[in-house]
Amino acid sequence: MRPLRSALASLTAVCALATGVTVVGTAGPAQAAASDCTGGVRGFHDHPDNASGDTHKPRRIDMGGGIVITLEKGVNGGQQIAFGKISGPTFPGDKVWMDWKADGWDQGGPPGTPIRPWLQCGPFTVQHIGQSLTTPFKRTSTDPAYQFRVCGSLNSNNVIRCSDWW
Repeated sequence: MRPLRSALASLTAVCALATGVTVVGTAGPAQAAASDCTGGVRGFHDHPDNASGDTHKPRRIDMGGGIVITLEKGVNGGQQIAFGKISGPTFPGDKVWMDWKADGWDQGGPPGTPIRPWLQCGPFTVQHIGQSLTTPFKRTSTDPAYQFRVCGSLNSNNVIRCSDWW
């Protein structure tokens, strides 16, 4: 069966290249559910969807049509925190999530559930027109191995866009 899979994969790649389609494979997140980071799970904390961080946004993605996805930072309980946010004239089905990686810090929770290469907190889906939506927040660190990025997509085109890691 392996030779057949290999041949099919090679044939698919050749066809994609011949038609001008770029095939890119990247490692996906170890987890990808909102329940992996809500209700205090893994040190994430819920907060209102209209929350805003400091005026300085570490990362910002202009999704078009006035919709913006930002990585917000602020302070909670004396510690710096970060969270993702989608705002503007959003539509039902638009999504936001935050990826977190912390190599050497947290192996993900229960034994045997590492967060390599990262944990995806979300997606969280806009339910009504103009809704501002946030991800749960998590404390930040100056350690370069402890990083966040914000990602999202619009229901109109489903193109996923992610910020650089922060």
